[in-house]
Amino acid sequence: MSKRCDITGLSAEDINLFGFLHSQLIGELELKEVSNESLTGFEKPLQRTVSNHRFSTGDLKRKESLIKHLEKSITSKFNGSKLTAFGSSESGLSLKTGDLDLCLQAAKVDQKKVIKRISGMLRGQGMESVQALTRAKVPIVKFTDPRSGMHVDISINNTLAIHNTKLLAQYAKLDERVKQLAICVKHWALHRNLSDAPNGTLSSYGWSVLVIFHLMKEGVIANLQSGEDRTIADIEGKEYDITINDISKSDSASKASLAELLYSFFKNYATFDWENEIVSIRSGKSLTRDEKGWMNEEPSALDAINRSKSPRMGEHHLSIEDPFDLDHDLSRAVRAVGELKIRDELIRATKMFGDGETWKAICETIEPDRLKDMEPADIFHDLRDKTDDVVKSMLEKTNAEMSALEKRVEAVDAERKSNIRMAKAMRGVIEETSDLRKEHKSIIINLKERNKNIDAIKKSRDKINSDIILPIHMIEDELAKVYSRLTEEIDIHRVPSLKREKTHFSWFLELQAMHGKAREASELHQRFIELVTEQKGEIKKLKIFETKHDEATTKLLEQEPLLKDKNINSNEARSYDRRTLSIQRALRQLRGDLHKLRRESGRLEAWLRKKSGSQSRGRRDGRKGNQRKQKSQGSKESSGPMTLGDISGLLSGMGNQTSSKKPKKVSSKKAGMRKLGNLGAHRGSRGKYEKKD
Repeated sequence: MSKRCDITGLSAEDINLFGFLHSQLIGELELKEVSNESLTGFEKPLQRTVSNHRFSTGDLKRKESLIKHLEKSITSKFNGSKLTAFGSSESGLSLKTGDLDLCLQAAKVDQKKVIKRISGMLRGQGMESVQALTRAKVPIVKFTDPRSGMHVDISINNTLAIHNTKLLAQYAKLDERVKQLAICVKHWALHRNLSDAPNGTLSSYGWSVLVIFHLMKEGVIANLQSGEDRTIADIEGKEYDITINDISKSDSASKASLAELLYSFFKNYATFDWENEIVSIRSGKSLTRDEKGWMNEEPSALDAINRSKSPRMGEHHLSIEDPFDLDHDLSRAVRAVGELKIRDELIRATKMFGDGETWKAICETIEPDRLKDMEPADIFHDLRDKTDDVVKSMLEKTNAEMSALEKRVEAVDAERKSNIRMAKAMRGVIEETSDLRKEHKSIIINLKERNKNIDAIKKSRDKINSDIILPIHMIEDELAKVYSRLTEEIDIHRVPSLKREKTHFSWFLELQAMHGKAREASELHQRFIELVTEQKGEIKKLKIFETKHDEATTKLLEQEPLLKDKNINSNEARSYDRRTLSIQRALRQLRGDLHKLRRESGRLEAWLRKKSGSQSRGRRDGRKGNQRKQKSQGSKESSGPMTLGDISGLLSGMGNQTSSKKPKKVSSKKAGMRKLGNLGAHRGSRGKYEKKD
């Protein structure tokens, strides 16, 4: 077992992993103040970082186009719904590689069901890496748009996040340094693997709040949530104070440069008293834990790391208050390893600033494979070292695969349509004969009930008959005889004995009881006969309905040859529905593969066209003296790196290769100027003007 630190309890392996934080905790950390000269050296690299993450006009158009497409395709499926963009991409504090966050606002919907439905729609549209995260606190569907390369997250009724975005966007308008500092911090956090909330570090939104809080403390921006006039809104059944002061520009007296603000950001948070203070941009100052009521719950991050059996730590460690939802701690998703890593990296950046290291070294990428799926710097990177023949061979192979897959898709789609038609045909037959089926079913039900009654009556009748031997007419005759004996005039010379009198009375009473039971048996027998007669009539009717049903079914089947020799019932129709769903899933996958092959074919064609266009321009350059430099520069630019976004327009226009350019309309004034010749801004001898006669 490796020896652990007496102060922190960390193992040698963990000390190596969190070296800077460990040095601070044991009191051995030395942070040097950065020199002005060193800070000056950071300005250009930082401005370059900001520039690299600036969205071009084309990027913004592609984003708007994607949002419009999604809005049209998704909101049409949910009545009264609305799709709204939010997050860093809307507030202006986003990296170029950041996700596009969208919120679908729809009343009274099951969020998980909606997420699943949207994910199915997106797969059908050819979107890539579609994930339906239904178990998250805020269910979302994640995917990548293959055309623009954008990573998109769609959540349901995440309305408060829209107000958060408005707040951050308003802060970004106050001072250009808000956006600049946020981009630099997020760029660093991305490459140091500190902005991945699902994996236990801070979210991009969390880093934005830290940036704004720091700029408040530095006096660069004012607090936009202060003041007496408040705006209260009911959001998802809960009231929130969403006050945002309408200030378009800051009157800051701070002239701190971007490098100074970034250095102070790292230094302030590296030495921040996380044990006792809470970040709150709503208050514009730190809150104490007693004041907020968020205690440092155990175990701490160090305890959680040191206890292998208990990796979960308590809440509210790197506490950051949400500006609107005051019960929400933005560090809630941070895990023990994530907390220690964030604090370690803040100290590392501060120390490297003081030691005169470069911005590139501070942002050295951890685990570069994490970022491999982001938009490549050059969509043609794998083709530049290949000859035209090799690329043409790749194109032919791709087109052959695409052709074969198209046939496969057509076959599977035909099978899907056949199954749908079969299920509909079965349901049509079932619906057409539904009245007959209902009558048939009703008769069968009545037959069953009547059979039960017949059996019960027969059983009761037979039991009485088994108990009473004499038939009812004999009982009645015997009753008359006994009654006559008991009521006739008594001959004084032949008076019956007492014993005989008792016997006659006893027999009379017994005959009376037997008569009642016999009459009941007779009535039961009569009811039995009536029910049997009814049953025979219903059975005849059933045969008639069965004949009608068979005739109707036969007639319908003659019109639908697909159903020949098929067992037509609801279960069979449902089995075709299940088969259709299975085929639909397979078809969706095949169409996704086909979409990728079409994109690859378009990419290869674009590269071949691009190269041939560059060569033809090169030949024309040789014939045009003064334009050679401009053309060569244009050729050089065209052969440089192209992103997915830059090429999207080229790919979409592949089918219009032979289209001719429309003649441009020229105003009469410009046409008149052209008659004077090609006038340019180059130096040279002027022609002498001569007045015409």
